[in-house]
Amino acid sequence: MPVRIYVHEMHQDDPKKCTSAKMCRMRLATPIYRLASIHPKMVVLDPTSTKVFTPKEDVSYGIVVIDCSWQKADEVFLHKIKGKRVRLPLLIAANPVHYGHIGVLSSLEAAAAALYLVSQKEQAEEMLNIYKWGPNFLVLNKDLLDAYLEAGCEEGIL
Repeated sequence: MPVRIYVHEMHQDDPKKCTSAKMCRMRLATPIYRLASIHPKMVVLDPTSTKVFTPKEDVSYGIVVIDCSWQKADEVFLHKIKGKRVRLPLLIAANPVHYGHIGVLSSLEAAAAALYLVSQKEQAEEMLNIYKWGPNFLVLNKDLLDAYLEAGCEEGIL
């Protein structure tokens, strides 16, 4: 059964390059218009969190990606956001804006990485295929993602 992906767009980036907007247009994600709509049991991908996303996360309520500018991420995630806030383990970006940078993922890459880590590899691949550069994300990170999957727990991932 596919994992539900939700997106809250902050509209801080170039709309032409916004991966989360395309995810919603392609019906691979559902938009959330207010942060208050986030259910407390949803997993929220938060790059500022101290807790790391693991393959054992309960994603039955869905995964939330908050799409904001990397320059404003610290400010955005200071807000009180319900849900289980976790950060992804270190991965290499494949998007054209931050190609090769460690940890600076697009919303699409973050959602796909989370899906891969909870063994939803086909759903992750389907999501990445909406961009020409998308499949390269898995090429760059396959060994890392598989190692994180094998580790299973936060201590093994760190």
